[in-house]
Order: sequence, then C-alpha cells, then structure tokens
Amino acid sequence: MKKNINLSVIGCSVFASGVTSAEQTLSLHHMDYREDDKRINVGDTSLGLKLDLGVDYSLDLSLGYDSVSGASPAWQVDPGASSPGLDAAQELTSQTLLGYAYDVSRYNIRRVDLVDTRKSFTGALTIRDRYRNEWTYGVSHSKENDYKSNSISASYLLYLDKFKNRSLNIGLAYLDDETLVFGSGYQTRTEESLNSFNFETGFTQVLSPKSTFDIKLFINRDSGYLSNHYLTVLRQIDLDNSESIENNEYFLAADSRPDSRNAAGAKMSLAYQPWHWLTGQSSYRYYSDNWAIDSHTLTNSLNFEVINGLFIKPEFIYYEQNGADFYLNPNDVGTDEPVVSFAATGYGSNDVRLGDYHATTFSLTMSYQLTQHWQIDISANRYKQSNEFAATWAVLGINYHF
Repeated sequence: MKKNINLSVIGCSVFASGVTSAEQTLSLHHMDYREDDKRINVGDTSLGLKLDLGVDYSLDLSLGYDSVSGASPAWQVDPGASSPGLDAAQELTSQTLLGYAYDVSRYNIRRVDLVDTRKSFTGALTIRDRYRNEWTYGVSHSKENDYKSNSISASYLLYLDKFKNRSLNIGLAYLDDETLVFGSGYQTRTEESLNSFNFETGFTQVLSPKSTFDIKLFINRDSGYLSNHYLTVLRQIDLDNSESIENNEYFLAADSRPDSRNAAGAKMSLAYQPWHWLTGQSSYRYYSDNWAIDSHTLTNSLNFEVINGLFIKPEFIYYEQNGADFYLNPNDVGTDEPVVSFAATGYGSNDVRLGDYHATTFSLTMSYQLTQHWQIDISANRYKQSNEFAATWAVLGINYHF
C-alpha cells in the first residue's frame, strides 16, 4: 500500500528560545492496530535514535518493521463460478477484468485474506548556520512483498528577526514507488510505478510568550499507478451488443483511478499555554484535489502536567470529505440495478476512503518521566467513519535520554 510522504517542516517553538543543550535519545515504540469487523490487524515496531551533534547538527534515524494480517472486503466470484466470456469481454474494454460469473448473483463482497510485512528506514540530518537557521535533509526506504518506496526531502527554516519570534519555512519531498499489479484474470503481474512531489511553505509568528500562530500552504502532485490492486469493482459489458445489460453481463474488474492527481490546501494552527501546567493546540486544515475531493480537518488537543513528570494529552479530530467523482458505494441499497456497478469504460472505485463521509478520532496519551534518563509513553486511539469503517490502536513506547 502507498505510504504518504510525511513532509515535516521545522518551525520555531513558542515555549522555548535560544539553543538547548545537546541530548541523545534512543526510543522503542510498538503500535497495535485493529480494524472493526475482523478486518486488518497491524503490528508496527520502530526503533529510533536522535543525536544532537553539538549545537549545529542533529541526526534522526529510525528502523521500522510492520506485520499485516487479516482480511479486506472486496468483490469476489463465488467458488465454483465459471469464467467463459472473460476474454471476449476484455476485448471490449481497456479496463482490467479479473473474473466472470455467468450470473450476477454469484458476485459477493467477501473478505480477502491479506498477510504482508514491511521493513522501513528513515533518516534526517539538520544543519544550523550561525544565525540558527536550519537546513534539514531526509531520506526513507521501505519494502513490502509487492511494494517498495524511496523518498528524499529537504526543508529550510529561516528566522526573520533576531529574537526568533517570526520564521519562514519551505519544504520539498519526492517519492518514487514501485508495485506489482494483477493483469487480466489474475494470470499475470506487472510492475508499475508511482511518483509523488510535495511542496510546502509556512509562516510562524510568536504572538506572546505563551502563544504562537502558524500557517502552511501545500501542493501535491501524484502520477503513475494510483489505483489499489487489492480492490475490485463490478463492470457492465454488453457482450451481445443488445444495448441492454443482462444478468450474465457483469464482470469482476480491477479498481481503476486516474493516473495523475493534483492537490492543494492550507493549514492554520494556534498553540497556547495559559498556565505552566497546561498547553493546548488547535488547527484547521483544508484540502482539495482534481478528483473532486474536498476535505476539512479540525484538531484540538490539550497537554496537562498532572504531577511533576506526568503529562496527559487528550486529543479530538473531526474530519469530513465529499467523494471522488468516480466512487460508488457498493452497499448503496438505493440503486435500481441488481448490484452497484460501473460502465465498461471509465474510472471506478468502491474504496470507502474515496467516498463521502465524516470521521472522528479520539486519542489519549500519557507520558511519564520515570527517572532522569527513562521516559515511557502510552497512547490509546479510536477512529470511526460514518460509512461503516472503524479502527482502534494503541502505542507503547520507552525512551532513554543520555
């Protein structure tokens, strides 16, 4: 599966100024992620190392290992269904056909078993000049059984005044992926490529000793194979050229999306500290792309220091989007057809992530400084979409400062 580029542009901190003393941190985190309805389970373990090499250089390294298991729902042909006519139908469309059942009633949405592992590496080097402006260069690599990804990134943080109360940041990232894709009738697999380019610029202003405002603008460009080869749809193909679709003229086909995607958006954030034991952050993000998806994200979080060294952070995220113009809900009971299906040509997807929905995320994180060197983090999270998708995950981490 495609991993989104995390284009992180470093901004100035509202609650700290000047140069902090060098610190090294070794961290180990494990995440357990589970989707409702016995879908996908993910175990993600990461080992991180942060080194401050004097006051002018910082190095961040991370190794990750993910294991994925479970089953993802997709259209499938019932066991025992025959496949005559698949070759004839394939000649009538440029879309990839994967199977054929003589009767439309033999298509059903079933869970398809999925087992995979992913190994990853990320690294970032930050260099500071004599004015404490920062250049950050990053690389990453990950590999799965049928997917590999490489990315590079660079960002620049420029302070606009000597007190570091105002800054400008610019970031670029480029991602180059390769994936194996099923061919007609699941008989072949070919290698397809995906490229992504991200640009981000932002402005940060310290409003007071206890508050700061940040605004970012971004543009993204994806090109190449953007479909999901694990997902399927049904297509209507008029085999007998009768200008009507009979029950024996529905075919199992691959998820199909445009081979380019342009997106842009903005994010505004406000961080504040009304008391020494309480900090908070609120943000709004707008996103729009040429697949007709527009989304809005509202995030609010608080960070309480309950006792010395113990912090509790609740967070709430609200998200909503309208659907892509080539998306259909496979469970739409209002359709007049026997099943939700697409025409012989054109793009088509039943991926719920491309649909019209809203979602909420509730998170609770606890961080406790055990000793001068040891710190633990525990996080519990719940995510729920309005279109019958939900997931729960927890993260346990330990950090050693030296």
